[in-house]
Amino acid sequence: MKYKRYIPYFSAVLCTAVYLSLVFNDNIWLDEAFSASIIRCGYKEMLSRTFADTLPPFYNLSAWLFTRIFGFSTIGLKIFSVLPVFLLMLVSARFLTRVSSVRASCIYMALVTGMPHFLEHGVEIRMYSWAVFFASSAAIFALCVTRKIRYAGIGLTACTILGAYTHQYALIAEAFIWLMLLAVMYRNKEISAWLKMSAVCFILYIPCAALTLHQMKAASSYFSAAPATLGSLFASLRYPYVTNITVLSAILMLSVLSLLIYSCKRRDASSAYYMLIYVFVTFMSFGIMWSTGSTFFTSRYLMPSIGILWLGVSITLENVIMEKKQAGIFALLILSAVCIVVYVRQYRTEYVDMSGFEEFIAATGPEDGYIIYEDFPEIEICLGYYAPWLRKCEPEELDGVAGHKYLIVNRDIHINDVEKIKKYELKYIGNLSFDRYTFKAYELSE
Repeated sequence: MKYKRYIPYFSAVLCTAVYLSLVFNDNIWLDEAFSASIIRCGYKEMLSRTFADTLPPFYNLSAWLFTRIFGFSTIGLKIFSVLPVFLLMLVSARFLTRVSSVRASCIYMALVTGMPHFLEHGVEIRMYSWAVFFASSAAIFALCVTRKIRYAGIGLTACTILGAYTHQYALIAEAFIWLMLLAVMYRNKEISAWLKMSAVCFILYIPCAALTLHQMKAASSYFSAAPATLGSLFASLRYPYVTNITVLSAILMLSVLSLLIYSCKRRDASSAYYMLIYVFVTFMSFGIMWSTGSTFFTSRYLMPSIGILWLGVSITLENVIMEKKQAGIFALLILSAVCIVVYVRQYRTEYVDMSGFEEFIAATGPEDGYIIYEDFPEIEICLGYYAPWLRKCEPEELDGVAGHKYLIVNRDIHINDVEKIKKYELKYIGNLSFDRYTFKAYELSE
C-alpha cells in the first residue's frame, strides 16, 4: 500500500485531537494548583520552590519556559501536558514501525489514548504525561538498539536522562529497561556499548541525584501516602485496568493476562518483560515501604511503567492478530468499550460547571479576605491559584480585612468554630463547585 507509512502519523493526529478536546476548561485540582502556582512565579522564586519540592526539576523549568513564550493560562498548561503524548505517538510512528509494524504502532497510540488514566494525566497540569513520554520512548529506543537502528542509542540515552529529571518513578522504570538491555547486549557480546551509554546517563544524572538527596529531607517532614497494606498493594496492581465498571475492568485485566501468557509461550521475552515492569515496580515499592515502615508511594507513580505495559501489549496483540484475525475484532470491541467509558468519565470531570465559582472569584478584590474550614487545605491551595489576591485569615484577623469578608466551608462547622465568628451575620452565597470540589460560601457582615 503506497501510503501505508503515513497511517501512524494520521493516527497520532487523531488520538492527539481526543486529548485536546478535554483541555478547554479552567478546572484544576489540588496538585495542579500547586504546580501551576510554582510555574506562575518569577524565575528565581520558581527555582527556589522547585528545589524545595519533592520532584525533579524538568517539568517546572520547561513549563515555566513554555508559558513565557506562549503565555500563562490553564488551557496553555494543559496543552503543554498533551504535547509529550503527541511526541510519544511520533516516536511510535517513526521507530515502533521499524521494530514491529504499522499496525502495532497504531494499536499503541490507541492504547495510550483509550486505556484508564491516560486521558486524565495527559491533560493534567503535572509531570506525569512527560514521565510517560520519556520512559515509554526509552523502551521503544531500547528495542531499536537491539536491532541496531541508527541513532537509537542517542534517543535511549536522551530519554533516560530527561525521564530521570522528570520523575523518580520514570527513572525506576527506565532502570528496568536498561537491565533488559544489559542481558541482551551481554548475550550479543556488546557489553562495552552498554557500559558507554550507561556511563553517560550516570554522569549526566549526578546533579539531579544531588538535588534529590537534598529534597528527601524536606519530603520526610511533610509528605505522606496511603499505608502499605495488602489492600493497597492489590489496588496498585489493578490500577492500569480500573475503568470504574467492574466487569469491564476484569475483562481488560484478563485480556492482558492472556496476552502475557501468549507472549511467554512464543518466547517473546521483551514484550512479556515490558508487560511486567509495572508489577516489578509495584512490588519493589511496597517491599521498601514494608521493610522501612515508611509511606511514599501512590498508584499514579506507576504511569511511566504503565506506558511501557501497553507497549508490550501492542506488540503482542499485533502477533496475535497476525495468527488469529478474530482476535482483532475482540480487541477492538474491548478497546472501544474502555475508550468510551474512560472518555465520558474524563469529559464530565473536565467540564464540570464552575460558572458560580467563577462569578464568585470575579466579584472579589485585593482588599478582601476569607476564613476557611476544611479537613485538608485543598480549597485553600486552589484559591491561591484562582484568586491569589485573596487573603486567607484566621477568625481573629477578620477585623483587619478592609474589604469583603468571606466564610468558606468544606466540612461540618463545630460549636467552637461558630463561637469565633458569631459577631458576624452570614449571607449565603451558594454551593460552589470546580473540578472535583464543592463547598459552601458565605459573606460575613457585622
